[in-house]
Amino acid sequence: MSEKKKKVSRRDMRGKRWASIIAAVLALAMALSAIAAYSGHLLGRGGGDAAEPDREIDLDAYREYYAGEIKRLQKYIDDIGATAPVLGELVQYYDILLRIGEEEESGVSEETLQGYRDSLLQYSRDLVEMEPDKPEHRLQLLGYYDKFGGDEAVIAEEIGVLRDLLHEKPDPLSTLMLIGFMKSSELEEMAGEEMALLEEHFEQLEASGKIDSKNRYYYAYLLDEYLSKTQEAKKQLTLILEEESEESSEYLAAKAYLEQLQQAEEK
Repeated sequence: MSEKKKKVSRRDMRGKRWASIIAAVLALAMALSAIAAYSGHLLGRGGGDAAEPDREIDLDAYREYYAGEIKRLQKYIDDIGATAPVLGELVQYYDILLRIGEEEESGVSEETLQGYRDSLLQYSRDLVEMEPDKPEHRLQLLGYYDKFGGDEAVIAEEIGVLRDLLHEKPDPLSTLMLIGFMKSSELEEMAGEEMALLEEHFEQLEASGKIDSKNRYYYAYLLDEYLSKTQEAKKQLTLILEEESEESSEYLAAKAYLEQLQQAEEK
């Protein structure tokens, strides 16, 4: 196997690993409306119609559009200066260009793809530097380091920074994503420590009466997915159903998750 193919295979493996982590927590964010808008943006910016299954996608048109958006944002930075939202959009657009370019029929050169990867890393690092206390930026950067075959020492350092940040200011969804990353990277001891701390955090919230439905939902996910305490997870979801109105996103999310757990038991 050529060196180029080895590198591509390694990237594919890392990309699939990170994708599996995202998939594991996607239901959480989707259910609570954290990612729905972003997903809609990726699937069809500005359009409400679903794409027809047999419709041929014009990759060149997509690439031209996002390349134009990138030029517009880079000019904004040159004229006015960088802001977190602008950097965030640049990361999104380069990610889209990379995904389009990696399609077999795209005809994009490896040199161009590497340029997209380099830009993704650079703007992700810029975001972290601009807003260092936001774990979502660090998780994003960690994901790209992993996907693109980053230095293991750099990845380990970023994990350490993230752990310290999340210990100081708990963010359950970010911690769940970090746990998923650790487990996929076979960092079982670290993952176990984070699971124990997160469970303790939820127990303290519950004991103080300060736990809300969103945190109950994350607690249920931790109990079911990582701690194998499905019955306790179901209790948390039931409490959400008792506390929320039937029209709320929290109620609908808890109901769907509870039904999923019940169906799994019946099999």
